[in-house]
Amino acid sequence: MITTPDLLQAGFLEHPFIHYQDTRFFYANLSEQRNVLEVVHGFLSDQKDPYKNLGVVSGPVGSGKSMLAMKLAETHFLLENRGTVFGLYLNTNTLTEPRHFLMAVIDTLGIHSARSNASRIENIYNRLEQSADQLLLVLDGPPVDQEYLTQLLDWSVEHQKKIRTIIFLQDLNNTVSNIGNLSQFLGLYVPFRSPSVQEIASLLYVRCRMAGLSDPLSILPESTALEISESSHGSLTEALFLASDYLSIVLEERKNILSIPNLSSRI
Repeated sequence: MITTPDLLQAGFLEHPFIHYQDTRFFYANLSEQRNVLEVVHGFLSDQKDPYKNLGVVSGPVGSGKSMLAMKLAETHFLLENRGTVFGLYLNTNTLTEPRHFLMAVIDTLGIHSARSNASRIENIYNRLEQSADQLLLVLDGPPVDQEYLTQLLDWSVEHQKKIRTIIFLQDLNNTVSNIGNLSQFLGLYVPFRSPSVQEIASLLYVRCRMAGLSDPLSILPESTALEISESSHGSLTEALFLASDYLSIVLEERKNILSIPNLSSRI
């Protein structure tokens, strides 16, 4: 097991290969993910068809969909002649009740809650009608309950597309069947592929630097990084798992070497 003292001894400030549930190590130079961000920015700027206020992004398992979704939700979009875009990331696996969805929207917009879901919906409408601000809902996984999301998007059709939604899904043959009646709002579909071997290797080095290591090659030789990348078969999740295992071995070996002189002096 890698401990914080082990990491500090090696030059890290934190573990570079843990699969954190945030965007602290988001790497913007994975070409497919960068393309998604650019395409979605264009989608948010487009005011042409008011009925098309929902987009779907699909990618393979382990390709970084969740981190990309979180990054998208927290991006500070600058849109001409419009207010702030309030982004909300929602992991649909954690949404057990419709009111949880509405309460998350209310918290994001900074408005008072209400006792009933109908009043919560009305408060959301009033908040957005009274300003130039917009709401971007980013769903990580298929929507579990579509009733209130449908109401919000339906309202958005008549209100300058002030509410838009991006849904992240796994590679699926039939996208429409996974979003149900929401397909009536579908205006964007973006598939993306897994990163290349070289991109994954670069990501491992960047994560080392972001974790505080000044010279990643001192820990992770280029040949090892490429070997890990190839063995991951395009899965960032698997690459981080393999890199973490490798780092454990390296730090354990260094710790054993450092302990040998101490052992000799005691003898």
